[in-house]
Amino acid sequence: MQEKKSIFKHPELGEITVIRKPRAKRITLRVRGGCITATLPYICPIRLLEEIIDNNCERLKEEVAGTRLRIIDWDFTLKGPCFYLKLQQSNNEDIQITGKDGVYILSCPASANFSNSDTQEQLRDAIKTALRHRAKLIIPKRLAQLATQHNIKYSNVSVRDSHSRWGSCSTRGSISLSIYLVLLPIELIDYVLRHELCHTVHMDHSPQFWALLDKFCGTSSKELREQLKSYHTGF
Repeated sequence: MQEKKSIFKHPELGEITVIRKPRAKRITLRVRGGCITATLPYICPIRLLEEIIDNNCERLKEEVAGTRLRIIDWDFTLKGPCFYLKLQQSNNEDIQITGKDGVYILSCPASANFSNSDTQEQLRDAIKTALRHRAKLIIPKRLAQLATQHNIKYSNVSVRDSHSRWGSCSTRGSISLSIYLVLLPIELIDYVLRHELCHTVHMDHSPQFWALLDKFCGTSSKELREQLKSYHTGF
C-alpha cells in the first residue's frame, strides 16, 4: 500500500495537502513556506482531520503567516554559525554563487527583477546549491564524530533538500539529513544528529529512546526539541 496525496480545502486556511501513509499512527500538521501539510493514517475519517484543523485554526494561521517564503532581494541574508550568505551586484548577466569556509556570495545583475517569480526561483535554487555544498562538507563529518563518541554504528548517510523533516533513519540504519541543518545553532544540529543516531538503536519514540537521547545530549532532549520547533526547513 503506497501513500496517497489529495487536497482538502478549508474555508479559512485554503488548500491543505493531505498525505495518507500506511505507517502513520496519528494525524500531524506541518507548516512550511506558508503551506499546510496534513499527514494521517491510511484509514482515517476526513471528519477527524477537519475537527483537528478547526481546533488548531488560529495557531495554523499564525504559523502560515510566519513561514511564508521571504522575498529575496538586495537586503536578503542567511546567517548561522556554520553558514552565511548575502547578495551583491555584478556585471554578469546571470546569477552566480561563490563560497569559501561557509561564506557565500550570490552575485546578481544590477538589473535583477526581484518581483519576478522566475528570478525568485533561480535565486532559491542557487541558495540551495550553497546550502547543499556546505552541508555535505560538515554534516556527515560531524555525524561520524558523534557516532564514534557514543559508540553508535550506522550504515550510511545522505544529505538532501528535505523540507518535511530535519532528519530520518531507516530500519537498516541509513540516515538522511536536511541541507537546512547548517542554518541551526550548533547545539540543535547536534541534537538532530544524536536523535537520528538513537533511532539506529530504537526505531520508535519510546521512553527508552528518550532516555538514550537524554544521555547523549547530557540534558533534557525534549527541551532541545522544543527549541527546534522555532526553526523551519526553508528560508
